[in-house]
Amino acid sequence: MQPSLGDAEERAAIMKRIEASNAAQERYAKKQYKMSLIGAAANVTVLGLVVFLILTLLPKINATFEDLNTVMENVETITEELSSIDIEGMVGNIDDLVVGSSDSLGQAMKKINAIDIEKLNDAIRNLNDAVEPMARFANMFK
Repeated sequence: MQPSLGDAEERAAIMKRIEASNAAQERYAKKQYKMSLIGAAANVTVLGLVVFLILTLLPKINATFEDLNTVMENVETITEELSSIDIEGMVGNIDDLVVGSSDSLGQAMKKINAIDIEKLNDAIRNLNDAVEPMARFANMFK
């Protein structure tokens, strides 16, 4: 059995389709290779950026955490001090101070009210009358 001419043409057509398919697969493989290279380059760039940021920011982050620990220790100290304060005693002392001030103010007002303003004005006039001639006499020597 000899292959017929139609079989040869059919095989040639199949071979051309296979070659075209192989060429398309080769182009696709090249594109895929280029995309893989681009992806790898992007991954390396991102990795480098992350490493750079970590190396740059890590000391700052550590310093911030140390500051935060110091602040927290200070807050704990202040909280302990505030909890040990005798607020009731302080309020009692303030109350005593207000009551004492109120009593002193009341006594002062009684003394001020006891002053005879008319007599005070007369005394001031008399003092003025006594000092005025001395002031005129002293002004003569200027």
